[in-house]
Amino acid sequence: MPDFPDLCRTWMRIRNKMHLMENMPHYFGVEHPLYLSGIHTTQAIGKTPENNIRAIATLLGVTPSAASQVITWLIGRGLVKKVRGRRNEKEVSLELTEEGMATFTMHEQIHVQLYEQIAGRIGPLSEADRVMVSRGFSAFESVCDRRIEELLQAAEKRNQERHP
Repeated sequence: MPDFPDLCRTWMRIRNKMHLMENMPHYFGVEHPLYLSGIHTTQAIGKTPENNIRAIATLLGVTPSAASQVITWLIGRGLVKKVRGRRNEKEVSLELTEEGMATFTMHEQIHVQLYEQIAGRIGPLSEADRVMVSRGFSAFESVCDRRIEELLQAAEKRNQERHP
């Protein structure tokens, strides 16, 4: 049975492999290749009808600025469009174009295949198993959130020291 440091090393390898995949182009039946940040943003928009840039950023766990950059790129490629006036004229929502919906659908199919492959390798999980895995993911996420906050605070402190 692996001990906790072994589990953390495994998680780090997975994270590194996911980072590698994040930087590889993927083709979803459209002219331009998409990177995972773009297709996952498309997925978030497609699954969240009442959305805006801030909501999509929160859903993806990125800053609104980072989400805005990806969304602008997706708009430029004709996959996403901005829509005004669902609730009021000032609010801007995001929608998938026809081409964006095609990429969304293809990506959803890929996710189903990946989930089936993972489930096939793991086998049946009891409710207790699912709770344990969820606790582990939550712990990793909260530790990452705290570390991000520490790094941001340290960067802000260095910036203030350089430019008092």
